[in-house]
Amino acid sequence: MAIRTYGLSGSGMDVDQLVKDMMKAQRTSYDKTWQKKTQIEYKKADYNSMYTTLRDFRNNAVFNNKLQSTVMPKKVTAANETVVTASANSEAANVSHTIEVTELASGVTKSSSASITTGDSKDTLSTQFGVSGMIDLKINDKAISVDSGKSIYELVSAINNADAGVKANYDATLDRFFLYSKNTGAEAKIDFTGTSEAGNSFLTDKLKLTTEKVSGKDSEFTLDGVPLTQSSNNFTISGVTYNLKTKGTSNVSVSADNDKAIANVKAFVEAYNTTLNTLNTKLKETKYSDYLPLTTEQKTDMKDTEITEWEKRAKSGLLRRDPILQDAVYKMRNDAVTPVSGISGSYTSLASIGVTTGDYSEGGKLYLDETKLKQALEADPDAVSKILSTAGDTREKQGVAVRLYDTLKSAMDKITAEAGFSGTVEDDSKSALAKRIISYNKELTRMNDRLGDIEKRYYKQFDAMEAALSKMSQQSSWLSQQLGQ
Repeated sequence: MAIRTYGLSGSGMDVDQLVKDMMKAQRTSYDKTWQKKTQIEYKKADYNSMYTTLRDFRNNAVFNNKLQSTVMPKKVTAANETVVTASANSEAANVSHTIEVTELASGVTKSSSASITTGDSKDTLSTQFGVSGMIDLKINDKAISVDSGKSIYELVSAINNADAGVKANYDATLDRFFLYSKNTGAEAKIDFTGTSEAGNSFLTDKLKLTTEKVSGKDSEFTLDGVPLTQSSNNFTISGVTYNLKTKGTSNVSVSADNDKAIANVKAFVEAYNTTLNTLNTKLKETKYSDYLPLTTEQKTDMKDTEITEWEKRAKSGLLRRDPILQDAVYKMRNDAVTPVSGISGSYTSLASIGVTTGDYSEGGKLYLDETKLKQALEADPDAVSKILSTAGDTREKQGVAVRLYDTLKSAMDKITAEAGFSGTVEDDSKSALAKRIISYNKELTRMNDRLGDIEKRYYKQFDAMEAALSKMSQQSSWLSQQLGQ
């Protein structure tokens, strides 16, 4: 809107203040529209917060409890950890294994037999070794070419980038060149076959490396009486990952890690309760209908603490009894208490393994009886797995975590359709609330233009009044002069 400074006019009136007072009435409709838009922005931000809460619970606690590694943790004990250490995944059977290591897997190494620099400078291969032209090598069938004007470090880089399965290194302190195979096992090798005579001469005379082909060794061991080999000292067989240390014999015992399973269930229950409490709190939040968003003008007459308290109430209760959140809470609670059909044994529900709900007034909060859960796991090590992660073809046959994963996705999709997954319209123009905000913004722009026109008209009217008063004053002065004469 236009800004003018009139002060006191020729009529003695404060025109600026008069226009300002007149515009207050005109701005009432604009302010109400702005407040409605701001309330929707608050609501959109609230929805975004709920979306984040559901997403984090789904992507972390719920997803993890769909995994066998979470619901069926294993612990492994090696009798002789100087020979082997081990871990196990959920596929490993709860049995004891015997492993006898007769050979460790190894890679290959080549290193300079003595210091290699013969020149006065290490700036280039030419000044370091007295060579010229291109240095052409072939390592494990990979061609490598470096100009003698480059340094030995650029030769190292060329070898390392050749994808030859080897790593090169130059130690300036020792003044020696090293080559290592990246892998271990019989397939690991350093082979210069195909290198030219000049290249071989550079390898032997300058880098002081032997050029015969060398290969690594596979590990050799007997597992439960069966002779086996592996290209590495770290490998997985039947769900057990072995890390061979040295030659020798050891027993490796695999068993269910009930303590970890209990800790995982406890963490799941805590995450569930935290999420449910967040939703229930938002659904029960008090709504203060008389506390509308404050306009800039309203804030000028208030203290900062008053503004903070007012806005806190203005933002409260916008999702009170929200149907999307109510549906999510209802389904989450139903997912948790409904037994899993189609699984055998005495344990078919969370309640049967010690996870129960409290009083109805607590909104579905879960409680864990660790003693009962431990007893269930001792009686049936698969109990938690079956109840949480069973992937059934119907909802009734699905585990609790599987159901929750789908329920939360459905709620998140509904929130996205209603409010997007962003708290602003900059990243969201398609959700229902974003469209309303955009519509209000357009309406406010039109209203603001109209207010500008009205203000201009008021000033134009006062301009005309001032001109008329001035003319009347001039006429009065003239008449007075005539009468005086």
